[in-house]
Formats: sequence, structure tokens, C-alpha cells
Amino acid sequence: MARKVRVEACQVRTESRVCPGMAQTEQGETYVLDARTPAERGICCQAFTAMSPFRTALAVTDQVGREQDGHLDITCPHGVVTFRLSRAY
Repeated sequence: MARKVRVEACQVRTESRVCPGMAQTEQGETYVLDARTPAERGICCQAFTAMSPFRTALAVTDQVGREQDGHLDITCPHGVVTFRLSRAY
């Protein structure tokens, strides 16, 4: 069974701390990814595409993230938002 993965927008590199893209991601937003992505005010689709392989690795293996206190930081394709992925136990 796959583990849930917690995703946090831990850094947004704008003065307002809101991504200027269409998703308007705000610093501090959190999501829990399971079998489905969050429906209400979900994750930017381009950021999700970038983080998806890492989310899968965290969900189904024991090895990924151990060397970094159990989390992985992934920056969106535009370089504006850094998302922190960790297991949601």
C-alpha cells in the first residue's frame, strides 16, 4: 500500500509570497497526496508534473528521503516555488 505524501509550498520567491502563475500558489499551502490529487484549490499542474516521480518514490519505497531528514525539496519548472515533499504518516 502506498504512503500518503505531504506537500508544502515552503518558499515562493516573490515579494508577495504568491506565485504569479495561473495557480497563484501561496507560501505555506499544504496538500496531502494519496490516490487522488487535492480537488479544492489544488496544486499547479506544471509543478505537479515536476514533482510526480519523487512523490511516487516517497509513496512506495523506504529509501528516498532518508538522507535529507525524510523530505525532498522540488522547485517548480518556473523557478518560483519550492515544494517540500515528505511522508504523511
